[in-house]
Amino acid sequence: LAISTWWLKLTSYIYIKNSFPLSAFSESLVITGEAAVILGLVAFYQRRVDVQTFLLAVIYVAVTSWALFAPTSVGPSDSAIAFAQELSIALNVASLLPQLKQNFIRKSSGSYSSVTASLASAGCTIRLFTTFELANGDPLLLLNYGVALALNLSLLLQIIYYATQKEGKTLSQLYLADVKSDS
Repeated sequence: LAISTWWLKLTSYIYIKNSFPLSAFSESLVITGEAAVILGLVAFYQRRVDVQTFLLAVIYVAVTSWALFAPTSVGPSDSAIAFAQELSIALNVASLLPQLKQNFIRKSSGSYSSVTASLASAGCTIRLFTTFELANGDPLLLLNYGVALALNLSLLLQIIYYATQKEGKTLSQLYLADVKSDS
């Protein structure tokens, strides 16, 4: 797995203080927690837990805590929040690019789970629907989830292509690889 994918994902889930429905805010908190856990696991298993990783994590927690919990008088301005949300779309778009590039260079389905890519695609599709229903079709959220859907589908199709066409796996072998060991 590309560790940069998970750093970018972690920083892209910042939807703060913009009167989004509680469902969008709480979903972002859950997804951010998931990304943090996966980032920690990837860093640990790639033996990349070092001072730089620790400092980045401390900076991330400090900035996010300030943005979420600071009083309005010392917290981020509305224009800063809008900019952060636009930046989060760019980061979300960029987050899967290292994995797509790594798979392409290796001409391999890689180690990114086909189940994860499938669930992420389904989740983005559901988020598009719920954004229409719960967030009055907020264009910023729609753009984010639409682009995320396109990238997750691209990654899923790339994984399926390399696994079936280059590695000779069947779809069932590909999807069961997450739960079945080779031994």
